[in-house]
Amino acid sequence: MFYLTEEDYSSVIDTGILNLFLEKGSNPERGEEMAKGYIYSNLRQRFDLDAEFAREGTARNLTLLRWMLYISVYNLYNTVQDLEIPERITKNYDDARKEITAVAAGKMPTDLIPILESGKAKTTFRWGSSPKRTHSPY
Repeated sequence: MFYLTEEDYSSVIDTGILNLFLEKGSNPERGEEMAKGYIYSNLRQRFDLDAEFAREGTARNLTLLRWMLYISVYNLYNTVQDLEIPERITKNYDDARKEITAVAAGKMPTDLIPILESGKAKTTFRWGSSPKRTHSPY
């Protein structure tokens, strides 16, 4: 497993179910790559995700770890056709996607490492308005 460990998975799904997935030929690494791709596509413009994913063990960002777990487990359930996805797995997946979307839009704070430009966080805000209107004909 890449970013997630078997211990991480066991905090969300039972090890017996994880072993069942492995016996049926499911690939947890593929689910992780899909989750990583989703997170990258939404957050790479504002956050240094390479640095975040390079962390190991207890240094990993817990929010990112939770998002990866929820999305990876959902993707893992999708690899086995006969198993129905439990409601809590679907809810966790939906919640993680909503949180990632909110962070990407700047509506939710996070402790991910921001991309820095000249010592300041790389953010773009559009300030200003149209020129003030006058009713003068001249």
